[in-house]
Amino acid sequence: MPINQLTTAIAKTLAQHFPNIPIHPATVGGNSTPAEKGIAYRLQSAQLTRERSDRFVQSHAFEIRWLDPNDIPATLPDELFEALETIDVEGTPYRATEMRWETENDTPRMLVYYTMRTTKVSESAATMQQLEQRPTALKATRE
Repeated sequence: MPINQLTTAIAKTLAQHFPNIPIHPATVGGNSTPAEKGIAYRLQSAQLTRERSDRFVQSHAFEIRWLDPNDIPATLPDELFEALETIDVEGTPYRATEMRWETENDTPRMLVYYTMRTTKVSESAATMQQLEQRPTALKATRE
């Protein structure tokens, strides 16, 4: 699954669960200006690991931050857990494998991990369409 689809699904889910709160992609470096309010999200890491020749495990970690660290609603962690536990990616539900509310440099953040297994569809070999038979003369060998 393309990472962009997963990121878009997270943004849509946040917007649906927090309709009166601005939702922003995080800025480079994660710094926000004091005028910014709302929730910021960003892809923190993505990993693709081969299990077998045709099977892979994809892992994605997202960071969600409340942009005003001095005015964090007491219910925010619970609301984020509920909103991001299962997200809809183009009609397919994906459940978080791990969710963490933690503090980094006195700034709380939520980390959400989504892990999925994928299988690479191998190209089918071209099958023989029609066998062409031609009459041939057999040569008899005499000794």
